[in-house]
Amino acid sequence: MRRNDKTSWQARQATGLWLTDSHPTVRSDALQIVSELVANVIQHVPGGRRRDWVKVRLGFGDGFVRLEVIDPGAPEEEPCFVPRQLGPMEESGRGLGIVARLSAECGTHVTEEGHRVVWADIATSMP
Repeated sequence: MRRNDKTSWQARQATGLWLTDSHPTVRSDALQIVSELVANVIQHVPGGRRRDWVKVRLGFGDGFVRLEVIDPGAPEEEPCFVPRQLGPMEESGRGLGIVARLSAECGTHVTEEGHRVVWADIATSMP
């Protein structure tokens, strides 16, 4: 999907539809995670010709759902997935911490084409 003001909404809509039959907690966590990851792309990944896009991919494993957000990549060579420690008055920077808390596992890697993939595994086995 092309990045614009509706990108986060479109990602949430697609994720919600894909997970319609999932446990409500799985669906809710996935919606929050996709919102945070797409917001990071919009805020931190430079746009430009042939760079104004983001892709959301969902896969199902044994006991988990994997949510991936793929973007054109950033100038940094090494992928970084480090939730920051923030003070109570800071207004931004909590996204990766939220993703880490809601997922069983999460991480990132860069493809051969230089695209960044940020992923989160959401447990589907509810206690």
